[in-house]
Amino acid sequence: MIILCEGKHDYEFIKELISKINVKCDVKDQGPRDKDFIIGHVVDGKRLSYVPIIIEGGKDRLDGNVRLLISKLRSVHGSSTWVLILRDSDSNDADSAFDKLRRDIVSLINNPSKFLLYKPSMDCGQGIRVGSFVYYDCDLKYMDGVVHFRFIFVVPSLEVFLRNYEYVNDDSRLHYAIDKALSDPGIVMQ
Repeated sequence: MIILCEGKHDYEFIKELISKINVKCDVKDQGPRDKDFIIGHVVDGKRLSYVPIIIEGGKDRLDGNVRLLISKLRSVHGSSTWVLILRDSDSNDADSAFDKLRRDIVSLINNPSKFLLYKPSMDCGQGIRVGSFVYYDCDLKYMDGVVHFRFIFVVPSLEVFLRNYEYVNDDSRLHYAIDKALSDPGIVMQ
């Protein structure tokens, strides 16, 4: 599994979530420069000893690097790979944010200079809303493998969501708010 997110708060949220689900799972924050190393392992069919979370440094870089990742994962052979993307929607309309990203991905896939020999197909399900989160599952079928993408949009942002749990833009309160949010029985993460 490869995880991409916008920034440090997203990383901390994902790290806490994974630790609540699987205490034995090791998580590492990675910079965008580590992506080629991680993709190389995935393409070679090797498993990493940890879950890499790539902190992209903003929404525009995240969206651009999702497209780059789609292009680079064309070499996946005979395996299934999972990619999770956590991103703010910046509005109450996650569907519009996802549709824009999906159109950019479809445009990339349909670009004959990017996919000369074989154009992957992409199938996406409907958005499913769980509290302040809306997720979309997409399968990209390449010639020799499948990459499963889960795009999770936080409506309107992770920071706004965490304000319901006493986060006040103070990093010293971030972990407290994340822990409180993940302990809330009203929050269901699938």
